[in-house]
Amino acid sequence: MYAQHIILDFEMNPVAKKYEKARQQLHREIIEIGATKVNSSGEIIDTFSCFVKPEFSSDVARYITKLTGIKTTDVYQAASFAEALQNFSGWIGSEKTRIYSWSNSDRIQLRRECGYKHICYPSNMTRWLDFQVIFPKLMELRNRNRRMSLHEATEWYGVDFNQKGAHRALYDAKITTELVAPVLTGEYIAQRDCLKRTVRGVKDEESTGFGLTELCGNFFSQFISNDNSKPEFAR
Repeated sequence: MYAQHIILDFEMNPVAKKYEKARQQLHREIIEIGATKVNSSGEIIDTFSCFVKPEFSSDVARYITKLTGIKTTDVYQAASFAEALQNFSGWIGSEKTRIYSWSNSDRIQLRRECGYKHICYPSNMTRWLDFQVIFPKLMELRNRNRRMSLHEATEWYGVDFNQKGAHRALYDAKITTELVAPVLTGEYIAQRDCLKRTVRGVKDEESTGFGLTELCGNFFSQFISNDNSKPEFAR
């Protein structure tokens, strides 16, 4: 069983055109790390957030600033990627850990950036789960192979999603935690089954436009624990 669960998100900035070689091989750099540390009971016990100074661009691209709100001044004096990653790995610690992210892009970026910058990949970040793939399968959605955006998933599940907070690393990590935590506790089974009972007889569940909040009222906020077996990957 995992002693802790780390749900993370990275924000990234494109490599500047003048760094042609880096642009061809690296494409982007991590400029913000956000994460939650969750225990086996699904409770957030700590958070991590830091900016990262890019090596292959002198400023944050305008469209990235528009999307995330992150400005060049935010990262100008931030820690280097090597320093930030060392701090992040130290924060994770030596406990047996499962890493979660929404999509596999964060893991791919981390490995690519470590490789290109000749930085040792952290040994405590190897057990990684793409929750974007797992979520629709667990919820037994009709189109289980369709990639849902984080916003879509939270709306379906009945989690409040603030568009103004979106695309900041810690906020997105916290929102993803709202989807991961019920899986760790087993609560997701009751939520899923409630939705299935409610939409039974409807040809296409996704066409209803309803999420769990609308369909099942306050049932989930009152649901504290579930004795059903947890899925193996959550252990």
